[in-house]
Amino acid sequence: MKRSSTILAALTTAVALVLSGPAALATDAPPEPSADIAAVMAAVPGGVLLDAHHATWPALGLEMTSASGVSTRTLSSSAVGSSAVGTASVGSCASGRVCAFSGGNLSGSRLSWSTCGTFSISAFTVRSIANARSTGYLQARSGTTVRATAKAGASANVFGSVTNVRCVS
Repeated sequence: MKRSSTILAALTTAVALVLSGPAALATDAPPEPSADIAAVMAAVPGGVLLDAHHATWPALGLEMTSASGVSTRTLSSSAVGSSAVGTASVGSCASGRVCAFSGGNLSGSRLSWSTCGTFSISAFTVRSIANARSTGYLQARSGTTVRATAKAGASANVFGSVTNVRCVS
């Protein structure tokens, strides 16, 4: 008899949680993204907002952390399935990734990629870059004009406008 009352209590609790769940969810509004996250999400399709200061684009291997969220959470490279094995992190740019920052000296909002290639930059100002990979180099460019280069395990400040970031293995 004690077993059936335990099962009945568990079922009653489960039903109560199921019935109260949608009401609780209805009052929780989705987070409002920071202005810089919203701008990049509008410019780059496929983004998933994780919270007000963090977004990811799984198909692109791209993550973004707004300046106001940098100190509260750093996404690991496994968050978007990176298989790259790199050197040690460079500032807040995780090992195996390449990063572009909106401020000088690796400060401000951060865009971070787990793949290597040429990435168009729109709705984001690049003022520094970091290459936390073990090989190759990263360039901040305006068209084909190189504004800054960061070798493996290094960073560089960027001067001038940037239209793309190019990673070479």
